[in-house]
Amino acid sequence: MKSIDCRTFATWCEDLEDRELDPVMKSALEAHRADCPHCAEVALLTQRQRRAVHSLPRRNVPLDLAVGLRVVASKELARRRAHRDFADRVGGWRASFAGWMREMWRPFGVPMAGGLASACVLFSALMPNFAPQAGTIEDVPAAWFQQAEVGALSPFGVNLDQITLDVRIDSTGRVIDYEVPAGENAWTKNAATRRTVENNLIFMQFEPAKFFGQPAGDKVRITIRRSQVDVKG
Repeated sequence: MKSIDCRTFATWCEDLEDRELDPVMKSALEAHRADCPHCAEVALLTQRQRRAVHSLPRRNVPLDLAVGLRVVASKELARRRAHRDFADRVGGWRASFAGWMREMWRPFGVPMAGGLASACVLFSALMPNFAPQAGTIEDVPAAWFQQAEVGALSPFGVNLDQITLDVRIDSTGRVIDYEVPAGENAWTKNAATRRTVENNLIFMQFEPAKFFGQPAGDKVRITIRRSQVDVKG
C-alpha cells in the first residue's frame, strides 16, 4: 500500500478509533502519524473533540420529531416500492386517486345531498302548478275590444226624421258628453229640439265597451230616427 500523505490522513483521521476500519489502512495511518508531527497534533485534537462530544449529556429525541422521521421514512419506502415495476405503479396511482377522491368529496357530501333532497321536494311541490290546464267547453274567448251598444231606448221621441250624434260613454254605460258632426248642427239652434235630444240621451241605456272582458269607456256615433236608433263605431 502506498504511503499516506497529510491530506489523506486528515480525511481518515476521525476513523482511527473505528473498530471496523481496515487493519492495513489503520496501520498506514498510525505510521504516518508517528512520522508527521503536524498530523499527530491533528489526530490529538480530533481525539479530544471526540471525547468532549461523548462527555456531553445525552438529549432525548422529541416524540414529534421521531414520529415525523418515521412518516418520512415510510413515505420514501412506499415511493421506492411504487416505482419498482409497472404493477406497483398502477397500484400506487390507484391508491393515490382513491385517497384524493375521499378527501375531496367528504366536505361536499352532506351539503350536496341536502341540496339535492331540497331540490326534489321543491320540484315536487311546484310541479302541479305548471301542469297544462285542460280548457273547458263553456269557455268562450273574449275579443280584445267590444264596442258599446244601446241597451234600451228613451221613451221620448224626436220631432225630426233623424239626428246624428257622437256620444261619449263611460265604463258604467252612462252618457258623459256628446258632439254634433259638422254639417248636421242645424237643429241645435232650436232650443226645444236640443232639449228633447238631451232628454233622449239621459234616458237611453248603453252597454259599455269591453276591453279584454273589462268595462271601458268608448265613443260611438248614433243616429236617432223617429222609430229606431242606429249605432256606428
